[in-house]
Amino acid sequence: MADASSDQLPPDPLPYDPIGTLRTDGTKLIRIVADRVALDGLGDPVPSCPGWTLGELARHVGNVWWVWLTRVQEGILSDDDARSMPRPTAPSDDADVVGWMTAGHGALLSTLVDVPVDHLVWTFTGAPRDMNWLRRRMVQETAVHRWDAAETAGLPYRIPAAVAADGIDEYLMWFAGRRRDAEAAAAAGTTEPLDGTVHLHCTDPDLAEGSEGRGAAGGEWLVTRLENGRCEFVREHAKGDAAVRGRAHDLLLWCWRRPAGPVEILGDDAVAERFRTFADIG
Repeated sequence: MADASSDQLPPDPLPYDPIGTLRTDGTKLIRIVADRVALDGLGDPVPSCPGWTLGELARHVGNVWWVWLTRVQEGILSDDDARSMPRPTAPSDDADVVGWMTAGHGALLSTLVDVPVDHLVWTFTGAPRDMNWLRRRMVQETAVHRWDAAETAGLPYRIPAAVAADGIDEYLMWFAGRRRDAEAAAAAGTTEPLDGTVHLHCTDPDLAEGSEGRGAAGGEWLVTRLENGRCEFVREHAKGDAAVRGRAHDLLLWCWRRPAGPVEILGDDAVAERFRTFADIG
């Protein structure tokens, strides 16, 4: 299970408005889905999520919103309770998906605004976390999947630099160290440990040291170890065996194994690739 030491906690407050960002990204994602339903349905394949159609992507996002909403409303504070709680059911008819997503998105937003910040909910990290943790998680889940949907529909969308940089930070905290099982790792060629260090560097001008709107650590991290469900890293400029550089949007998508835009890899390419393919992210 993932854990985070006190020196790895994210900036507080976040360098963007999580509620406003989630409201905008969720609304835009739902609009893409609604437009495709009206045009020719949700059968288009999602290039960035192999094996998924846009309908499956829409149901996945709606399910995520409803699951977390239910966890908060039901006061879920243990893994046993999470496993036994009521599960959301996505509509089978594409025509009903838009209303279902809209209701879940609206109810989740209201809950994240109204519930006290110190309210705890059980999470996949193996511990309860507060509403700031959940706000951040919902922002990142929705932003990346908005991009997936926009890419499928042929629409331009770039995740704002501060949001994307924080997404990289969240990925390192909770996902990068979750190793694939032996079979999946062998299929992906990731049977070796990281065996090196990786410097991630966002090149966005507005994330530069001393500028306004900086994301986590000004957009730089040094990853030193991936092991036992944990990613060890520091938020600083430092030389690694491999350096991966690019705009925060592109670097976040690269981490999530999406077809990213221009990302420059310097040093040991094999270390960079082992880092990218290590995590069990579905």
